[in-house]
Amino acid sequence: EAKLETEELRAVLEGFVSEQAMLELLDVEEGRAKTSETYLRHVNDMSVFFHRIIVSPQWSESMGRQMSELLTSPTIDTFDAQVLISAITLAALNHEDRQKIQALINIYRNATDESVRQRALVGWVFAAAMCDKPNDEVKALCEDDDVVREISDMQMQVMFCLNAEKDNQLIQKDIIPELMKNQGFNITRFGIIEEKEDDPMEDILNPNAADERVEKLESTMQRMEKMRKEGSDIYFGGFSQMKRFTFFNDMSNWFWPFFTEHPAIQDSLEKIGKGDFIDNLLNSGPFCESDKYSFILSMKTVFDQLPDNIREMMKSGYEMGPVIPDADRNSSAYIRRMYLQDLYRFFRLSIHKASLRNPFADEKAYLFVTSKAFWGTRVEDRLAELAMFMRRRQLASCFKAIAERYLRSHKDANDSDYIHIASLYYFEYMNNAFAAYKILQDAWDRGALSDDTPGLKLFGRVSMVWKDYERASSCYQRLHELHPDNNNYALNYCVALMKKASYGEALEMLYRLDYESPSANTTRALAWALMGSGKTAQAEALYEKLLQQDQKAPEDYLNAAYCHWFGGDIQNAVRLFREYRATLGSDELPSNWLTKEFEKDILMLETNNMKPVDMMLMADIVEKNTKGTD
Repeated sequence: EAKLETEELRAVLEGFVSEQAMLELLDVEEGRAKTSETYLRHVNDMSVFFHRIIVSPQWSESMGRQMSELLTSPTIDTFDAQVLISAITLAALNHEDRQKIQALINIYRNATDESVRQRALVGWVFAAAMCDKPNDEVKALCEDDDVVREISDMQMQVMFCLNAEKDNQLIQKDIIPELMKNQGFNITRFGIIEEKEDDPMEDILNPNAADERVEKLESTMQRMEKMRKEGSDIYFGGFSQMKRFTFFNDMSNWFWPFFTEHPAIQDSLEKIGKGDFIDNLLNSGPFCESDKYSFILSMKTVFDQLPDNIREMMKSGYEMGPVIPDADRNSSAYIRRMYLQDLYRFFRLSIHKASLRNPFADEKAYLFVTSKAFWGTRVEDRLAELAMFMRRRQLASCFKAIAERYLRSHKDANDSDYIHIASLYYFEYMNNAFAAYKILQDAWDRGALSDDTPGLKLFGRVSMVWKDYERASSCYQRLHELHPDNNNYALNYCVALMKKASYGEALEMLYRLDYESPSANTTRALAWALMGSGKTAQAEALYEKLLQQDQKAPEDYLNAAYCHWFGGDIQNAVRLFREYRATLGSDELPSNWLTKEFEKDILMLETNNMKPVDMMLMADIVEKNTKGTD
């Protein structure tokens, strides 16, 4: 490979800008031919420099400084700078090179073009994290609140990239079938909805069917749009099938911002026509750069097969997909998200991926906020927020890793974030309810949880597991006081009361809940409280009602059996115990399965004067009855 020379590179980059200016002075015919020749040569030159950078050995401090100055110079084209920054990123990821990382940091610090800045940010963050060493320059950068915010936001965006295939499975499994259920519509490959001819019988049999289809279709498409706005990469699945063009065999082509002069797409553009459609796609479409190239290239093979009206729509400026407002499209967050999607596609789909270190497959890179590069920096002030983001996204291993780093760097037991994360970490991820209980108990005793809804919810759950029902009822009572309109807190308060045999107190609230907001779960709790209060006939009526509903639960049979048993109706009690067993899958149950249930509900049984001998006899009768019919 030829040696990378910065002066040679500068001459090519600045020469191209001069040539672009000269092209504007030519007439149309001469300009078209000269433009094609100029861009073909330049794209080839850029590919050569791209690959030279990737294989370049360790940079000197002088080389790093010259490259960062060149790529932030106003005398070169921003697209060229962006492509070469991606090359430096790949090189720095593949072989540890402090000067390449420093060059990316300097570009990020000094660039005025936001797309250049964001590519540099992604590059130095991934590369520094993969090195996993303290870095004084990184620490100095992270004194800036805006830098810390961008790093934190990038961490969340990376997780959306990693979730792209899971999101695609959701779309294929749930959303696309829902769209296809709308038999009154044909959905073309472009997402265009065309209504089928009306069924003459439909107006008679179901006059509201058309409106219902439209509502369901809108709801389903809004669901996809919500996913996109939240950050999900909803186009990965579709465009991943369009990355087999020879265009993508050249590594540099994965990283070009989309521009209509790229030599590889000229044949496709001649078919489609360089109209408003392409401008809309380029300027307002919600696609990352490599997906735009994929789409244009795919048009070459399918354009002739499209209906005339569709081709006309494309030539006349049909807007494909949602339009991204300028303010959003020019924001640092949006630019960074699109670049991360390009980078993720490269490492997942490129034929070159096996020869490069993939930051999306290395936890110390993709979970970069836990890397030693960021230890002791102000990025650690965002760890609590990021840990809770991971938990909301159900990314258990990521929550655990960030929580562990947070707990090493934060020791203030009075801080609400510490209380939440430490107790969640021990309770949900380390199977240590006692450690979580002690943290929350100490906070409770200090009065730190009195207005802390997340802390109270967690302490209520942990106390229930720890069978401290007095404390659990106090937590849920306080939650109910803070949020009187939240029926879940009220219901949990009633459950905690019943766990400590305060059935009368629970009944008062359950009657009100059942009147104001009736639900199956409220009915279950009310029936249990009635049974605990000795009102078995009333409870029995409620269980009969539950067993007639579609959403009945297996436990409804068990609890209905208790009711009949407590009321002296042994025959129906045995029948219901057996029906409960059937719902559980009788082949897998041990012979003492019913005794185990009695042990769980011993408080209720003792409240209704059931003695050990009564329990033994009932278990024996049910077992013999079951064997007699098997």
